[in-house]
Amino acid sequence: MVVTHRSSSDSYIKTLHSNDKFQTNRSASNPSISTTPSILPSFSPGPGLTDGAKARRLATIVPNVVKICFFATAFCCIYTLRSKLSIRDSELSTIRRDFDYIEEALVLTEAEVNRAHKSLANLQTKFGNLLPGGQEDATNGEEFNKEGSLFQKIDNRQNAMKRRVNDLQNTIAALHRGEAIEHFGTGKYQVEFKLLIDSESFSFIVEMASIDSMPHSVNYFMEQINARVWDNTIITYGADHILFAQLRDAEGNDKRHLLSEINISSLAFPEYSEDHPHDKYTLGFSGRPGGPAFYINTEDNSVIHGPGGQAHHALHEEADPCFGHVVEGFNVIDWMIARKKNIASELKDGRNTDDVYTVIQSVRII
Repeated sequence: MVVTHRSSSDSYIKTLHSNDKFQTNRSASNPSISTTPSILPSFSPGPGLTDGAKARRLATIVPNVVKICFFATAFCCIYTLRSKLSIRDSELSTIRRDFDYIEEALVLTEAEVNRAHKSLANLQTKFGNLLPGGQEDATNGEEFNKEGSLFQKIDNRQNAMKRRVNDLQNTIAALHRGEAIEHFGTGKYQVEFKLLIDSESFSFIVEMASIDSMPHSVNYFMEQINARVWDNTIITYGADHILFAQLRDAEGNDKRHLLSEINISSLAFPEYSEDHPHDKYTLGFSGRPGGPAFYINTEDNSVIHGPGGQAHHALHEEADPCFGHVVEGFNVIDWMIARKKNIASELKDGRNTDDVYTVIQSVRII
């Protein structure tokens, strides 16, 4: 026997199912009948307000709404204005800083202008002093400028002085050329250097520059050789690019007094010719106006010893006189160059590079 358990919910479900079928059949037989419930819940708040009450209520609400809108608009306008004022204030602060900077720059510029005026006045005074008769008499109150007559006076005077100096130099050169020809004859002059190296004697020969292009310098050196002032002097290794011959002996005694005894001191002017540049193995006078010390160029020094290469001198456009070049005994010069390069290994006892030297035993005209 089978026992079937039925709950109360089963009858309820069947009832709902039968009702659904009934509603479906009814809708199918009469389409005008809606399946939606016929009775809807009502949410009516109750009895409505009268028109007078509504009007009175609106009359109380509208002013408040207008006030709120006014204050909101006013707040927006004030906020916008404050933002714009803040931006303008920042811009004004920037402009104020720029004006302060410009003002400081103007003060500095004014000070520079004042200093320039003072410098110009001092320069005008110095230029005026170049003219004879004193500044006031020479300038007659004229201002110094490139187009003015005062500038022209000074320029003409300086050009005249340069011509006068050139004429004097040419006169000295002509006199020394004649003197060299009188004392040493015509043709090419050569001298022989004998050096003492490690108790042995070595030599090299130097040919003088042309007597036509370097008469003053060649005669100056030949007079020294003729007087034998370079006997028992030294060549030092202190400089990197030259071998420096000094008029002193191995004991350090100065021998320049020998020049004054034969009325020779130094060159009258730094003579230079483009035909005799400072190439390797050439000889040149050091100093201004030059001499008596000379050097042997151990490399191409045509730039640093040529015109404009000696900027530390007052007349930097001048050049060292180059008065001769080695023609024989290059191996001796090369040995001294090699010794100069190895000088550091020879100075282990703390001596200075000028303490290492080579003795010039003699220099003779050949």
